[in-house]
Amino acid sequence: MRASFLTVPIMLHVWLTVARAAAEPVPLPPPRPPEPPIPEPVKPAMPNAAPAPGLGPETSSENCLSRLRELGFTLEPAEPPHTRNAQCQIDVPIHLLSVPVSSHPQQTVVLKEKPILACAFAENFGRWISDLAAPVIAGRMGIDLVAVRTGPGFECRNRNGSPTGKLSAHAQGRAIDVSHFELSDGGSLFIKPNGNASHADTIATLRRAACGWFTTILGPGSDPSHTDHLHLDVEPHGSSDRYRICQ
Repeated sequence: MRASFLTVPIMLHVWLTVARAAAEPVPLPPPRPPEPPIPEPVKPAMPNAAPAPGLGPETSSENCLSRLRELGFTLEPAEPPHTRNAQCQIDVPIHLLSVPVSSHPQQTVVLKEKPILACAFAENFGRWISDLAAPVIAGRMGIDLVAVRTGPGFECRNRNGSPTGKLSAHAQGRAIDVSHFELSDGGSLFIKPNGNASHADTIATLRRAACGWFTTILGPGSDPSHTDHLHLDVEPHGSSDRYRICQ
């Protein structure tokens, strides 16, 4: 009987302990810190496609002239053309006199005709001479390029001199005709085929590579109007400014 009297207080104590614990609030864990805002996914920037040569927006007169002088070009501002056709207008007209050779900046290539060109087009044409024509001729022939003989550049006329049709790129100073190259040994490298195979290979190289600088390249074999010179311009063709006419 003693054991039973001892059991009752123990059970009562356990019951009271359980009841007291149930009555007390259960401690909660500390509040979770707020989640940082989820940033919007950043779309990778798409690289800007390189503009086609000479087809980008024109810069101001002073910017273009300053840039060409910094490149080592020799030039003179030209008077805007006075013609009866209001469409024959040049953006920043200049006379291009000479350009340096990129691989030998102390050397210059002269433009004896002092063609009148739009400033932005003069940069394309000058870089073609400096970065391509002069190094290719020196590498293939072992002779320095000293002059490039051209037409006047600007001409207010339709394509191929036709009385009707589309206006030529020459009418905006965005085209040039190259007849031949004068070399340091006194010789000349003519665009018109002359039967010299080594000369023909060099001209073919210059002509093919010109597609990287211009949008239109026409020469012997293209049509009857280009049998003796290389026509270079930056006129856009079709809906894409990447389209080229390399003939």
